[in-house]
Amino acid sequence: MPTMKQECPLVLVWLTWVGVPALALLVGIKTGWAGGVLVLMVGVAAQVAYLRWFPRMSRMMGYGSVADVVAGTPAALPGRPRVTLYTASVCPFCPIMRRRLASLRRVLDFELEEIDVTFRPELVRRNGFRSVPVIEAAGMHLVGNATSADLTAFLTKVVGQPALGS
Repeated sequence: MPTMKQECPLVLVWLTWVGVPALALLVGIKTGWAGGVLVLMVGVAAQVAYLRWFPRMSRMMGYGSVADVVAGTPAALPGRPRVTLYTASVCPFCPIMRRRLASLRRVLDFELEEIDVTFRPELVRRNGFRSVPVIEAAGMHLVGNATSADLTAFLTKVVGQPALGS
């Protein structure tokens, strides 16, 4: 069975943000405010648990492994380039990419900016994003989960330095 792409479609992120409160509102109307608050609390707790345990569940969910592949010992990037990580709040791949980029930042020496696009539709439209995470460097984009080795290859390629092993 082929694995699904390791990225979060933004439409599903937005449905989560609309769906859980809408369900809580409906339950609250039917059963009283306590029922609605309970549904909202369970929904939030379920999202937190999902984000925390996703790396252990990713294979069962059809995404394959999210294990990292380390990049060896790359050299620092020239000119301390700016790298932007676009994220969304309920995407399980975004914290993985945040950790990997933070680790690579110490070795490759780049500026890292993180932008949450969850409630920024104008930014999504302007950049044409359909999924997160998105890594942007030198005007180029890498969409979805990537290993540290993949990130290093992408960053060294787009800033004009040959990747390791080239």
